[in-house]
Amino acid sequence: MDSKQIYIRTFLFLLFSLFLIHLNEGFCYKVFSICLPDNYGKINTPKTFYIGAGEPAFGIIYDLKPPLSAFVIFPNGTTKRTYLLKTQFLDQAFNMQRTGYKTSILPKQKGDYNLCVESDYVLLSNGTLMKFFVKTPFHVEVEKGWDNMCGFPLEIKPYTRPYGFITHGVFWGQVWYRGIPLENGEVTVEKFSPYFLTKQELPKDSYGQINYPYLKKVTKLSKNGFFIVSFESPGWWVISVKVKAGKRSYANQVYPLEFEQLFWVYVFPQQNNFPKYEYFYPQ
Repeated sequence: MDSKQIYIRTFLFLLFSLFLIHLNEGFCYKVFSICLPDNYGKINTPKTFYIGAGEPAFGIIYDLKPPLSAFVIFPNGTTKRTYLLKTQFLDQAFNMQRTGYKTSILPKQKGDYNLCVESDYVLLSNGTLMKFFVKTPFHVEVEKGWDNMCGFPLEIKPYTRPYGFITHGVFWGQVWYRGIPLENGEVTVEKFSPYFLTKQELPKDSYGQINYPYLKKVTKLSKNGFFIVSFESPGWWVISVKVKAGKRSYANQVYPLEFEQLFWVYVFPQQNNFPKYEYFYPQ
C-alpha cells in the first residue's frame, strides 16, 4: 500500500468516525446471531448460524471477541454445547474483514431449537461495560418447545410463537431478570440492514435530519414485564432489553456494568424474495 492509499484510508476513517460520534448513543455495539436465508430447518440437514457484532440499523460490522459460551436448547428442553469456528465478515464501511464466528446445528428431531450465546465483557466507547445474552429460535418442521428458555440472568420469554412472521407481524413477550419479571424498563426493536447504509441513505425527517425513531422502535414494559412490538418489513430483527447490573472491574479499572438480552427473529417477505445480506463471504 503506497502513501497515497494510506492517506485516503486515514481520511475516510476519520470522516466516518466523526459520523459515528454524532449517532444517537442508543445505536451501539450489539451481537447478532442469524442464519440464512431464514430461521427454518429440516431434519438431518445442517444449518449454519453466523455470530458477530455491529450496529444493526446502520449495517456497521465490528470485530467480536470470542463468546464465553454457546449452546443449543433442543425441543425437549435438553441442552448441548455447540462449538464456534472463527470466520470473517465484510465491513463495507472500510472494505475490510471483521472477525466473527459460525456454528452448525444438525437437527435430529423435529421441533423448535434455540441457539443461546453469552458474550465476553465488552467495554463500549461511552465507558459502559456490557455483557450480551443472545437468543435465536430455529424452527424444524413442527411446533414444539418454542417457549424454551436459555436460563440467562436477563431473558425475553416469548408468548407469541417466535417464527413465521410476515410484514406487520406482532410479537408479545415478557422480560425476566434474575428469576422475576422486570417491572421497569424499555424494549427496543431494530432491523438488521442487509447492507451498509451511508449517511445519505439513512431515512430523514422533514428537516433533513437522520430519523432515529424510525430506525429504532421503543416500547415500555408493563409492571409485570410484558410488552408488544411489531415488524414493518421482511428480514432479521432484534428485540433487545438492557438492565444496570452494578459495577465490575475490567482492565484494572471499575466500570458500570449492564446486561443486554438480544432476541433475534426473522420476518418473511410476502413472496420468496429473501433479502441478500452482503456481509458474509461465500462459504
